[in-house]
Amino acid sequence: MAQPEIPAPILEVEPEPVVEVLPENEPEPELEEPILPEYIQPVAPTLPSEWTAQEAYEKHNSAEGMLYVVASTADSAYPVPNARVIISSEIDGKPNLNYILKTDESGITPTVTLPAPPASLSQTPGNAKPYAIYDVRIQAAGYFREEAKEVPVFAGITSRQVFPMIPLPLAVSEDAETLQIPSQDVDVNTNN
Repeated sequence: MAQPEIPAPILEVEPEPVVEVLPENEPEPELEEPILPEYIQPVAPTLPSEWTAQEAYEKHNSAEGMLYVVASTADSAYPVPNARVIISSEIDGKPNLNYILKTDESGITPTVTLPAPPASLSQTPGNAKPYAIYDVRIQAAGYFREEAKEVPVFAGITSRQVFPMIPLPLAVSEDAETLQIPSQDVDVNTNN
């Protein structure tokens, strides 16, 4: 029996790359800029308006002021403990939550630090407000909800907002309307 003939292996030879040599004085050819369809054109990124508004708010309110809330009833004779206090501000027309606090057994919240414009604004003429404005809402079981709008907070000053809590009559539910209380005292204690 004759042995079958084994074919010789086929060797693939890669062609040598062609390198084009340009004359020394000839400039390189310019590449054409690709033309992208309009929907693929690069667009400079823009920050959401909420971010830019927050940055502007923080830049304007670069100092700090303090605020605490006092809740009492019966012409300040009795404190209102465990009242929930919400402190908020407005940035670019939208509400911004700053703090949720509770009053202690004396009817007083902890003193909190809030952004405020630098005190130097009060010494320069113009229409810039030298204080920040906050809204303070309070709610306690058995009392009307109350709200103080535009409570001023000055840099380096401790502000106090007093709420004379009004008990609910027996026939009124706790979902009754919120009472508006004018913003109140600013203590002249400066914190350096």
